[in-house]
Amino acid sequence: MAARSSPSRAPRPDAEAAAIRWAIAGAVGIACAVVLSLKCPFPRMAPPIWALVTIGVGWLVMLVLAPWSRLRAVERRRQTIIRLARAVRRASGDASYRDLAGIVDLSADPDLAPLTKAVHEMLMRLRSDRRESRLLQRTMDDTIERETSRATSKLRRQATTDPLTGLGNRRAMERRLESFFRQDRRRSRDTLIAMIIDFDLFKNVNDTLGHEVGDRCLKFLGELLRSTLRTEDCAVRLGGDEFVLLMPDLPLHEARAVAQRLAALFGQMPWTHKKPDRPTLSIGVAGANANDREGADGLLRRADEALYRSKAAGRNSVRVAEERKAA
Repeated sequence: MAARSSPSRAPRPDAEAAAIRWAIAGAVGIACAVVLSLKCPFPRMAPPIWALVTIGVGWLVMLVLAPWSRLRAVERRRQTIIRLARAVRRASGDASYRDLAGIVDLSADPDLAPLTKAVHEMLMRLRSDRRESRLLQRTMDDTIERETSRATSKLRRQATTDPLTGLGNRRAMERRLESFFRQDRRRSRDTLIAMIIDFDLFKNVNDTLGHEVGDRCLKFLGELLRSTLRTEDCAVRLGGDEFVLLMPDLPLHEARAVAQRLAALFGQMPWTHKKPDRPTLSIGVAGANANDREGADGLLRRADEALYRSKAAGRNSVRVAEERKAA
């Protein structure tokens, strides 16, 4: 069992002890001067000179009794505290300052050890808080950037997507056509198929069965196009019951076969209503080269003309515009 240590009297502060020593030294010096001034052992010495000697002896006694060791210790402490304050300012102002361990060794004085230890612990907490703050800031920045990118992508998709069918909209079609017919592709021999799809007598479905049934027909065609077309193809709903397909690098005869297959698959859509009849598709197909002078407007116009011929032929049919020769 550890022996209980006897309480010790707290040491007197150095500044107070030094002041007391100074007072004692002054009092002794003055007393010596007074004694010497009352009785001069040298009768022949002139009074002014004896007065100077008396004062000098008094000062000498004061200097001898002065607490020089205490003063040196106080000065060392003062210099230590100055260095400590300088280190604290540097550590608190410079996030990369790493010499915190040296703060503890600034003073070997046991009276200053608690202070330096407390300062060291405070700066360590400050460094830890800074590290956590930087980590939190980095996490927040990453989260904001990720959420901003996600929101931007979502808005971009919404801006180019038809909300009912999930296909592209007119803006998506215009971007694809602009990319295909851009100026730097004038010498390219790449081809692009434009296929315009229109429902036959779709107004009868909406007027008789309601727009809910009509929307189901539009969604069915949208799912059919997404599951049938290639990855590089672009399916667009222009509005109402009109759709456009853009298919790069596809010969016209293959495009006709795709159109006929789409019309046949759409004819398999579940239909339980007696009236009106199941809606069908009329399709117009046209092709163009990247160096076609008429560009996107000419391609869509010829596909639209083929669609009108399909309607005029009795609907539920596919018509292909004449293939244009490369310029």
